[in-house]
Amino acid sequence: MVDVIMPKMGDAMESGTLLAWKVKDGDPVKPGDVLAEIETDKSNVEIEAEDAGIFHASVQEGVAVPVGGVIATIGDASAVAQPASGPAAPKIETSSRRPPGAARLAEPSALSSPPSGASDVERVKASPLARRIARERGIDIALVRGTGPHGRIIEADVVAAAGTVPAAPRILPATAPAAPAPPAAAPAPPAPKVSLPAVEGDVVELSQMRRVIAKRMVDSKTTIPHFYLTADVDVEEMVALREKLNAYDTSLPKITLNDMVVKAAGKALVRHPEVNAAYRDGKIVRATGQHVGIAVALDDGLIVPVVRDASTISLREVAKRSRELAIKARGKKLAPNEYSGGTFTVSNLGTFEIDNFFAIIDPAQGAILAVSTIAKRAVVWDNDQIVARRRMNVTLSGDHRIMDGASGARFLQEVKRLIQNPLSLLE
Repeated sequence: MVDVIMPKMGDAMESGTLLAWKVKDGDPVKPGDVLAEIETDKSNVEIEAEDAGIFHASVQEGVAVPVGGVIATIGDASAVAQPASGPAAPKIETSSRRPPGAARLAEPSALSSPPSGASDVERVKASPLARRIARERGIDIALVRGTGPHGRIIEADVVAAAGTVPAAPRILPATAPAAPAPPAAAPAPPAPKVSLPAVEGDVVELSQMRRVIAKRMVDSKTTIPHFYLTADVDVEEMVALREKLNAYDTSLPKITLNDMVVKAAGKALVRHPEVNAAYRDGKIVRATGQHVGIAVALDDGLIVPVVRDASTISLREVAKRSRELAIKARGKKLAPNEYSGGTFTVSNLGTFEIDNFFAIIDPAQGAILAVSTIAKRAVVWDNDQIVARRRMNVTLSGDHRIMDGASGARFLQEVKRLIQNPLSLLE
């Protein structure tokens, strides 16, 4: 009997949600067969069988399983698992074909699907969040009409159905006889009452991605002493060069202004390795490559795919990789090696007409560059003439444990120099 476990798909991953089984319980499988699709905080990933045998699911669809937890077993059809010593836990089977004593389903929890006894509910295609909201509001999800892909029920469908769909029957776990209550202790003095205004509103469960983001951002802001430096950059020549490059050959990948900033950051990191570093276990670790992450906004958070070797690949290659990674990110199809190993990050909110902002450092890195919108401003230019020039603000957030303000300023000056002399990005 071989266990199939929830894999660890990234340093920050603590659990994954089993979205769908791709084989039926009791079916024979062979190495390479796709067993399941799981959802991590970064992407959706398919799990393949590594051994041949009879497949038996150990958790239901929609269940969140910790990394390393058993989600299925593969073994001979006649194999029977021996029960563990001690009191037997209640078993919840997913199929009548499961041999007696085979791997048990995970116990239901606040984040899991209903018990497998509710077979109609199990057959319904619904997102884990939709199932949780349905349980919390007592809605029979089997009667909800799905509007998601292939008729899948999503959160909005359950919210819209509230009050119009009958409540689902409650399935209560068996309980042991209650032990005699201990003697009542002396009552404690009443705590002083604090009158707080009532807060009303819908409670939204955090997605797995949002939970990880929340944890990492708290870790960053509570453990990393951030400092911030802002530079005003003239981008007239960069904008003009981009237009010429894109008009030169329309069959080539289009270059964005963000691609040019990523390239500039990569080249600046070569000259200032103290910024291309991270603080770990009381030491400074300087990276050997310039791998620049690009923050991509998603509906339920953001993800940072990595453009590797941004300092050495061509600007056109930066554009090609950035576009491919962004498409994969929005489709939740990134492989672990495409969103891990970044040494620096560029976060661009220019399309939202943001004049300036301060980005939060990834705990695994030492700095991040925030890029604002491009706007025409009145500036004093050649011969002390006031002219309109396209400008943008860039702000560096630095980890004060690994660099000082002067080091960050020199790096930011180099980024500004490269952007204002964009032909250097073609070298």
